[in-house]
Amino acid sequence: MKSERDNLFSYYKESNFLRFKQFYLERDILRIAYTLFDAEKKLKSEGSIDNIIIPISKQTYKKIDVRKVEKILNELFLLILLEDIDIKLKEVDDINHRVTKNISFPVKEGIILFSGGVDSYAGIKVSENKYNNLLGLFVAHNDQPRIIKIVEQIKKEIKTEIRTLYAPGMGATGYSQFRGFLYILAGGVFLSLCKTDKILITECGPTMYQPMFSPFDSITYTTHPYIMKAAKEILEILLGYKIKLIVPFENLTKAEIISNSGIKDFSNTHSCISQRFGDHDGTCFGCVIKRLACVVVNVKDVDYNKDVFKENENQDNLMNLLSFCYDMIKNYNKMHYFQIDKIEEFDKHDLFKRYALDNLAGLMLEIKNSNPLYKKFRIEGKILKQRISDVRDNILKPNFNNCIN
Repeated sequence: MKSERDNLFSYYKESNFLRFKQFYLERDILRIAYTLFDAEKKLKSEGSIDNIIIPISKQTYKKIDVRKVEKILNELFLLILLEDIDIKLKEVDDINHRVTKNISFPVKEGIILFSGGVDSYAGIKVSENKYNNLLGLFVAHNDQPRIIKIVEQIKKEIKTEIRTLYAPGMGATGYSQFRGFLYILAGGVFLSLCKTDKILITECGPTMYQPMFSPFDSITYTTHPYIMKAAKEILEILLGYKIKLIVPFENLTKAEIISNSGIKDFSNTHSCISQRFGDHDGTCFGCVIKRLACVVVNVKDVDYNKDVFKENENQDNLMNLLSFCYDMIKNYNKMHYFQIDKIEEFDKHDLFKRYALDNLAGLMLEIKNSNPLYKKFRIEGKILKQRISDVRDNILKPNFNNCIN
């Protein structure tokens, strides 16, 4: 059997434990995550790939149902990227040249994923009221130093311990659909190390079930239930016990999460799609929904490079979002199937109605009556005022019993 030298891994700082012999299972979990993550980048850059070979230590290979893991991964790759690729696990000698070192990890109630974005920052603050002993996990891509710096700054405002695990770079091929899968499996590494069975994923519902606004719209599957279910199944096979993926904000909007957190200042967070640069363009989808949510809750936001409400700026993302939201309230029965298929499949009509009202309320709070957008997307003021009041009064709460089955 060929020895695997693990060029996938970084042993920098807090990832240093991976170099030691006894952590073969943790390396195997990351081999699966990182290999699929890199395969997606290769597919996007080269246009096609023949197959995907995932090296697995012989210790793990002999313990798990290899065929079942391969089946889950093949089906997931086809579902998310629409590519029928042959994915195989390959038994290899692990890093036998490395030594064993006595390293201990603290026992924790659960692992909570942290990214430095609005949902994860608010999520970790809310979760601190429910749990006393969580471990926060930030997965740092090695080509995003500015995001790493932002997270280091936010760490100072959070009492929960946050550890960093270093992962391959995002590259320049666009948004990664397997990013969420990578993060959940990285969380699984610390399930094993910290002797727990819970991973908390604090993303808002509209992001989990992101709809298409137009027939050619590009949507993200970062925390789509299909991604999370596959990640859960893989981890349970590798770890050998049942785990819980807790999604407390699945039925909350971004504005509701912000309001529940009690945080008044989100100026240190980062949600822009241009993560490599660490600033906020202001016109991307992430910036638009963050800005509108912060306006509704009346909290301090980041500084944006561009004002998306000015006509001379790129308003494509804003217009697509507002058109969708207006139709959700006024013309739902006339909406196209591609816009509402996820809403119908997962019974999320009430969630997306609230989401639509949030965005329309944020728009009306942010612009003047003379702005053309005001007349185009105007909804009765009484309805929007009631929605703003409901959000700020925290009518809806997170559900920490809500898990991915």
